[in-house]
Amino acid sequence: MAGKGWVTGFCIAACVILLVGSGLRLYGINRQSAWADELTTLLITDPALGFTEFWQRVVADTHPPLYYLLMRGWSAVFGQTDLAARLPSAVFGILMIAAAGAMPLPQSGRLTLMALMAISPGAIEFAQEGRSYALLLLLSTVVTGACLGTVARLPEGRGRPRALALLTVSGIIASYTHYFGFLLAVAAGAVTAAAVRSRRTALAIAVIVASFSPWVIYHAQHMSSGALLAAWMADFPLAATASWFLRLWLGDDTTLLALVLLLATLLALPRPAALAVPNRALLVGLSLASLTAAAAGIISWWVPILSARNLVVVMPALYLAMAALAADAMVLSRAAGVGGVAVVSILMLARVEWYYSAQTKEQWRESAAFVLEQPGCSKGPIHVYGDGAIYRYLVGKARPELELIEIPLGKAAGIQSQPAGDCPIALWAGKISPEDTVGTAAAQSGLSAGHGVLLGVRRDAGSRRPGLRTDAVIGCGQSRVSRIARHSFSGVAGSATGGAPIAARASLTAFITAGIEPIVPASPTPLTPSGFFSVGVAFSRSSKSQKLSARGMQ
Repeated sequence: MAGKGWVTGFCIAACVILLVGSGLRLYGINRQSAWADELTTLLITDPALGFTEFWQRVVADTHPPLYYLLMRGWSAVFGQTDLAARLPSAVFGILMIAAAGAMPLPQSGRLTLMALMAISPGAIEFAQEGRSYALLLLLSTVVTGACLGTVARLPEGRGRPRALALLTVSGIIASYTHYFGFLLAVAAGAVTAAAVRSRRTALAIAVIVASFSPWVIYHAQHMSSGALLAAWMADFPLAATASWFLRLWLGDDTTLLALVLLLATLLALPRPAALAVPNRALLVGLSLASLTAAAAGIISWWVPILSARNLVVVMPALYLAMAALAADAMVLSRAAGVGGVAVVSILMLARVEWYYSAQTKEQWRESAAFVLEQPGCSKGPIHVYGDGAIYRYLVGKARPELELIEIPLGKAAGIQSQPAGDCPIALWAGKISPEDTVGTAAAQSGLSAGHGVLLGVRRDAGSRRPGLRTDAVIGCGQSRVSRIARHSFSGVAGSATGGAPIAARASLTAFITAGIEPIVPASPTPLTPSGFFSVGVAFSRSSKSQKLSARGMQ
């Protein structure tokens, strides 16, 4: 009877965790606009495209095709909205928590693992994003569990063939979802082969590699635009990548400190005979994370692929290692083990609370709505910065005659003047670096009298760095002079939120408007000259140090 009661208690606790994790992934899922990468998903998977054009867009991107194939079918049934694009990711995120509950761990370890994944800042964030990362996290959890299932059945080996088959199949699916899924699958095969020296384990690795290699060869010959968009990783500082990943994994360095203290406490306590044998779950988790990260680092010497977003593939393995540590701590002292898990969970939840209140994505949806609200913007023209396809996707159906003049990335200074037309918007920039805002303002300084330009920002209310400084460009057509104003904000200003950048690869959503009356004159942007109007400016945060990438939004 006691055993049945424990099983019932485990099921109730697991259901509660799953329910909480589901709520965290569904709450506020449509609060923020889809950002550039999500809009790219919608562009590629537009069901109105013929399959040939769809496939051309897929192979031009940096990612394998499975997620795009799934989303094309989904879009054909449920349409293309921000919510529709994100719902599959939410489902994948919920299934990831359920998969954690099936890990070959003690019940306390499974509950701990489920709880960590349910409140994972990165897992929640990607579950509300129309990209492949939530599916990658689900498949990474399955691959990690299958690897542990194969290794943990030593020496008896019962159930090992099923676990090995699951590892092979899930490894192939993960590979066709994301290239880092392939790295994890190979790492899992290597860990399994090292622990279980048999022909079957070697065959599993060979099948994964042989199944995915043809796609790698084929994709390398067709990838074009995606390779250019991924070039930002080459210059992204390693320290910023580590800080960004830490935010996704634990939420804060305070949580990391608590985890280190828990580990130190565990090592200081006398270890009974039950813990004399190394914890296989701990070894598997750390081995998978280390091998995958090391492989990515080595490849990055030739091809820049290392980023915090890509490294989320190792988060299930790291959470597995944390759950294994917690299980060991509970054997030594149940109170210490439960207390340690509670402290880590509370610290992680603090970061999750910030996510629901901060503006972390560029405001494409709001900026497009602003364009469509302008009665004079029926034909344009409007300068748009970067790939014009996203801009056309947002406004093309409502304003098919609106002319958008594309300014290539890094070529903002090439704008000569605002072309004649019916639209008062001179420039629509979904993402633009501070350097290019300077060139843009200088180019726009030839506007006729009465026209003005302004880029303004406001500091993210969730930031812990007071008095953040950022560039704002102010120009006036009455004189052919543009100037850079260094704004220091201690409060809130402008019309969007986000962190301030620390280097040149900052990204912001911005309008440069010409002669538009202020909509809210009673609440002007600080340091805004009379008669100028700040519209839709946002910095996107991608790490705690607030380093922003050329990709666009986080």
